[in-house]
Amino acid sequence: MDTTPLSRMPLALAVSGRIRAAILDGTLPVGESLPTEAELAQTFSVGRSTVREALRVLQAQGLVTGADTVSTARPRVTHENTADSAAIALSAAVQVGAVPLRDLVELRVLLEAAALRGVSVVPEAAHVAVERMRQAVATGSAAEFHDADVDFHVALAGAGGNKAFGLVMTVLRDGIASYLMRELDALDDSTATLGVLLAEHEAIVDAIVRGESDYAAKLVENHVRGFYEGRTQ
Repeated sequence: MDTTPLSRMPLALAVSGRIRAAILDGTLPVGESLPTEAELAQTFSVGRSTVREALRVLQAQGLVTGADTVSTARPRVTHENTADSAAIALSAAVQVGAVPLRDLVELRVLLEAAALRGVSVVPEAAHVAVERMRQAVATGSAAEFHDADVDFHVALAGAGGNKAFGLVMTVLRDGIASYLMRELDALDDSTATLGVLLAEHEAIVDAIVRGESDYAAKLVENHVRGFYEGRTQ
């Protein structure tokens, strides 16, 4: 881990940057415990409060766990929450206009279509999600339909075994989830629209079951573009 003199940026950010670099280059591998708060303070010649702040920055980035008890515990390097952290950053970027929603929709279309090509088995989680959608349509619950819709698309993104597809889809999902929910809430006739969306999901599943993964990919593309068309300007 780099222990050369720190730059003039805020000390906590400088410390977190050094530790983050060590995590990313493998010097501090996933699962390893970091030095204690006192040891880190001595290593970087900073106060323990600076170390605590730096570790909380890393915890917010999803790179360490246990930073809320650093005075008595040794935080552990983790990747369990990195997707959540990335999703929060992406959602913020959309909200402030740094990334247009239409660009995320385009990325989602490309990713989901690519993930489905060659897939021959529908994940059980996708079947469960479709059943939950049916129940949501019956009760007219846009919120429950939204949750099931999210789980359906994440399950399909990872159906081919590509972990990158599943991870990126999870980030995209969370990044645009609030927008999707607002659109569903604003529907004049939610039952009719949810019924149409359910049928589109069922058609995707049926295509995969029939061994027509390329057609399933096209259906996904039409489904996603169809929902957001005219809403991403």
